[in-house]
Amino acid sequence: MGSLRKKENMEHRNLANLKVPVVGMGTSRTFDVSSDSDIAVRSKIINSCATSGVTFIDSSPMYGESERVVGLSLHGQRHSFQLATKVWCTGREQGIVQIDRSFQLFQTDHIDVFQVHNLVDWRTHLPALERLKEEGRVGVVGITHYITSAYPEMMEIMRTGRIGAVQVPYNLWERDCESRLLPLAEEMGIGVIVMRPLGRGELVTGLKHQPDLAPLAGHGIHTWAQAILAWILSDHRVSVVIPASSRPERIVENAAAGQCGPLPQELWAHVSREAERCL
Repeated sequence: MGSLRKKENMEHRNLANLKVPVVGMGTSRTFDVSSDSDIAVRSKIINSCATSGVTFIDSSPMYGESERVVGLSLHGQRHSFQLATKVWCTGREQGIVQIDRSFQLFQTDHIDVFQVHNLVDWRTHLPALERLKEEGRVGVVGITHYITSAYPEMMEIMRTGRIGAVQVPYNLWERDCESRLLPLAEEMGIGVIVMRPLGRGELVTGLKHQPDLAPLAGHGIHTWAQAILAWILSDHRVSVVIPASSRPERIVENAAAGQCGPLPQELWAHVSREAERCL
């Protein structure tokens, strides 16, 4: 891969009232660790994020030790990052306890994006998150879901104007959000966080043939993962993609996709065709 451009060349987009880098990082599975050696590797990943401009980090109580490990790994760098997490439980009291615990585990008094995970008991949790936003402890309130059957309910919530962000899967194989959800997000000024941009890894590891990346080299794209991320980010309605990684060098690779700008239509179509041929 070619040399990484300076991190200030990372493109930034609006996520409600925040400016976020277009490439962030998810922590599902990859940050659910407990040994000192594994946590040390995650600290290296966070350092790589800081130097590469990948400064939007998404987590959840659903991800085991993730929030705690992120908090430990920041090492006084909290001011350089935007943190997103979720509430994932039922009941008002349990929700308040879980939300407070997220602040404690992150070791912060402000969380940039707080989401209701998979719409679990959202009618209970939205008011609590709205109060925290009014108090200045939360920047943006959002909702998430990973299955398309939840999109109608998500869109009903979006139309209320109560949220500033949605998180959904979007990649070469999962494109259901394109037809209705993304247009509504644009209409309502709602930011879009893209989970599973590389699938669960199978879009990179499940190749039947080697993709032709030569036409993309002039845009700084040298790996298939970069091509996929750049393909997603060519949709201007996307605010940030959050691929997960357990290797510091992957952060640098992913960051390059956020520095090349939207792909011209012919290259976007080329990536689509290569996906059809190689996956």
